Order: sequence, then C-alpha cells, then structure tokens
Amino acid sequence: MKKKKNKNNSIAGIFVKSLLKSILGIIVLLTVGFVSYKVSYMILSNNSSGIGNSSDNIKDIIEDAQTDKVSKNLIYVCDDKKITHILLEICNTNTNNMDYVTIPANTDYTIPSEMYQKLYTVNEEVPQIIHLSSLKKYFTQDADAYGYGEIIIEKMIGIKISYYTVLDQETYNNHFEQVKTNLKFRPLTFTSEDDINNAGTSEQTSDYVTVSQKISVASSTYISQLKDISGDEKKIAEYIKDQYDRVDSNLTVYNKIGYIESYEKMNVDYYHYWGIPGIYSGKNFIVDTKASKKYLTKLINNQTPYTEPQDLSKTSVSKETDGGNDNAISSVGKNIVVLNGSKITGLASSTKSKLISEGFSVNRIGDYKEAVLTRTKIIVKNDGMGQDLAKYFNDPEITVGSVEDGYDIEIILGTAEAN
Repeated sequence: MKKKKNKNNSIAGIFVKSLLKSILGIIVLLTVGFVSYKVSYMILSNNSSGIGNSSDNIKDIIEDAQTDKVSKNLIYVCDDKKITHILLEICNTNTNNMDYVTIPANTDYTIPSEMYQKLYTVNEEVPQIIHLSSLKKYFTQDADAYGYGEIIIEKMIGIKISYYTVLDQETYNNHFEQVKTNLKFRPLTFTSEDDINNAGTSEQTSDYVTVSQKISVASSTYISQLKDISGDEKKIAEYIKDQYDRVDSNLTVYNKIGYIESYEKMNVDYYHYWGIPGIYSGKNFIVDTKASKKYLTKLINNQTPYTEPQDLSKTSVSKETDGGNDNAISSVGKNIVVLNGSKITGLASSTKSKLISEGFSVNRIGDYKEAVLTRTKIIVKNDGMGQDLAKYFNDPEITVGSVEDGYDIEIILGTAEAN
C-alpha cells in the first residue's frame, strides 16, 4: 500500500513539473513576442537619417504639418495611377514673395542606406532607387505615399518641407501650364565631367552645366482668378475653403487661412518660377542634391521683395549660385544648319519651316550620317548661343563645340522630336 502511495506521489510530481515547464514556456514565448514588438516599434520610431529632430519618427514626420513664416508646400499632381507633376511652393510671409520650383516627376533618387532600411520595414516592396512618379505604387494608402514621399524628397533636396497638397490633373491643367527654360548651374553632387557626360546632359562649360527643363507656371486663367480676389480678405478665405474641397493636404484649411494676410499683399504678376539643379539620364532626371540644397536655402532666405515680373527667357537656377543666364545670345540673325539625325523623313524640312516662322535663319538642311540620335543636339560656336532655341525641341542637349563652316549653330534632330 505504501509502495502504491509513493508511486502516486511520483506521478503527481511529474505532472506538476510538466505543468510548471509549460507555464514557463508560455511566459518565455510571451516575453519574446513583447520584446520583438518593442524592437520593431523602436526601429520604426527612429528618425529618418538626418530628416528633422532626433526625437522624430517616420510616422510623426509624415503626420506633422507645419505653418512656417516661409512655408514650403510640396504639391503633388496625380492621375488615377501615378504622380504626374511635383512642385515646391515657397510662400514667404516676410517678403510676400511666391516662388514655384518644379521637381520633375520622372526623377530617379537613390535612397540613402540608413533611410532605406527603415522604409523597408514599412514596405518590403519599396526599391532603393525610387522613381518619384511611382510613389503610389509602393504604398497601399495614398496618404502614406505622399507622406513617405515627403520624407524622401526632403532628403533629396536638403530642406525641411512644411506640408503637402495633392491636386488632381484637371485642377493642375486649369492652374498651370508648362514652359521650357534653360537652367545653368555649377554641379556639386557630380564629381567629374564624365559623371555628367555619362548621364546624357550637356558638356560642362567653364565649370557650369546648362540643362533644358520644362517648368510649371501659372496659367492666364489662374492668374485672372487670383487677380479677381486680390486684396479682398473675405474672397481669399472663401477661395481657399473652396479649393480645399478639391484637394488633399496634411495641413488644415484653418492653418492655410493663416497665410491670408500675405496672400492679400502678393502681386500675382510677380510670382517667380524655377527648375531644380540636376541632369538627365535618358528620360529620367537626377537631382543634384548639394546644388539643390544650396540654391533652395538661398531662395528661402531671400529677404528682397519681388517688385517686377520675372523674365522667363532669362531664368536660370540661381544667379547667385550658378552664374545666371545673363550671357544668353539671341539666335535671331545667326546662321543655322539643321541636320536630320532621326532618319524620319521630312523632319528637317518641317523643323526649318517652324524655325523660320519664328524669325530664325535656317540656311541649310541635310542628313546626319554618323548615327541615329534619340535626343536632339544643338551645337553652338560660343557659350550663350542656342538657349532661345531649346523651347522648340524635346529636351535638347546644348553644347559648345565645332560647327560646320559658315554656320553659327548646328541642330542635329533626334527621334524624340517625333513624339
């Protein structure tokens, strides 16, 4: 009987030990799960590689709109599938200046490794080399795409953005139109002439690069609308509220109306429009991050009010940082030869007719036999020539070089002109 009792005690002891081990195992699993959660949370809560304060985290940054004395409003223009245009609207309440800086939507940007590791925890599908127009593709919610896009663009251009606004394509078409301008800047990110030439932009001339860009400017319709409400606080407030019904923004309409005093004083005829320093690689754009930061910082810190309309024909990235565009030489009266490097029949003839109708002198057309070009080249004898011709072509490359005897400017047409 005693033997049987000891046996029962032994079984009970084994059961208790097993139960305790099971409970301990569950506690260990719960502890590991909790620690994993905290580690993941801390990763997501770390700030994104130099953007904002050390106490900021990614989520905080994308939700935190600011009302600054010099506001930097990142404007996205979207259709159903992608981002079609990007502008940085700089509203300076100190000077009552309004500047619009176009950032090409076809920009490729390599996200720095530390920032990319953090974004990767949000979505593993986000590539390190990101195409800005495709931001919506990588995030389930559009608001996330715009918020994380804001972080990425902040890092790319080197300044803190105040808030973002999203326009649909129809609104953009009513408010803006595109014009071509030549931007001349001193490259700072790109370290050698080979870097620039391999990216397909024009050759360096005296340490500067000239790049033709399409920039967004206010349309005549939009200018008329703004003039109708100019100086009337009530009308401006109503206009802002009406516009906010059509846009998405992480800034409230109440805070937007906080800029109303400056809007009252602004002269829409004095709005200024700019491009961003960078070079083209094929059809994609690469922002010069260091030159952009230097240029935008000076633009934001500008304390001189605009007192006259901007002459877009003389617009460059920044007269202080890139030498300006004051050395532009008119192509009117210059001897121009147009060569067809596209193999598209009749392209040289139609180009000649177009340029002559605009007042230029095309003395000869012919075929370019060395290769079939994609991108049009404008080769000029002297720096400053050819810049006023760029707007008639699709992203032409302007270089100073050897021109056929008897001519000042040689235009070699690429297949891009057929698009």
